[in-house]
Amino acid sequence: MTPRTLSFLLALPALALALLACGDSGGGTADTTQSDTTTTDTAVTDTAVTDTAVTDTAVTDTAVTDTSEDTVPNDLGFTIRYPQSHTIPCPALAPEFPIEDLVTPDADWLCTFDYGAASGYVYIRATPTSCVVSFSGTPVYEDCAGWIALDGVVSPVTAAGYDWGGNHHNDSLTFTWDGERFDLDHSSFGWGWRACQNPDCVVVRDGAGAILEDGCTKERTLPAVCQRIGTDGTWGSFEDTFEPCAGDPNYQ
Repeated sequence: MTPRTLSFLLALPALALALLACGDSGGGTADTTQSDTTTTDTAVTDTAVTDTAVTDTAVTDTAVTDTSEDTVPNDLGFTIRYPQSHTIPCPALAPEFPIEDLVTPDADWLCTFDYGAASGYVYIRATPTSCVVSFSGTPVYEDCAGWIALDGVVSPVTAAGYDWGGNHHNDSLTFTWDGERFDLDHSSFGWGWRACQNPDCVVVRDGAGAILEDGCTKERTLPAVCQRIGTDGTWGSFEDTFEPCAGDPNYQ
């Protein structure tokens, strides 16, 4: 037996004791401490409801835009409408000369009225209904009505009308009241026989159309002041600022 073999046999008892001390089948108890079983953080994810406040649904302003049924406040006693614009088709002079549609507002007027013992105001409301063409398209007003206000009392007049006055725009107003016809016209015409201001005088006629009094001569014996009502419901002053038109041969 060699010395190396003898050393091995002598070491066996010590080795056996060491195995009994650390083996898991001997008298020692294996580490049975419970593994960390702390519950994983299960706090509920933030589920606060997203802001669901209703979007601002304030109703858009639906106030009705002024229409022809609305009335203009005034101290004259009339029920005055806001004039509206209208698109009126114009006939073509020929197929190769078409005319564009005419866009024009109502021709509504307020005029002073002084005749005999009567003094007040006249309101004439004229709506364009068609178009005539010569050099250009001009409106025709066949839908008209009128009223007269005397001493705070408003009464309808008959045969109310408004004439555009052709290409020169020498316009005039007319109505019948108390059995007589009244034409609100011009007392002065300038270069090319063109009026330079609103109707400024009155011609009185009988029922047949014969002139009873011509207040539209150079002397302007029956003066009047007429103001067209704007689409915004406003009109000019009733101060009489008449001046002869430049080029009027009656004032040369």
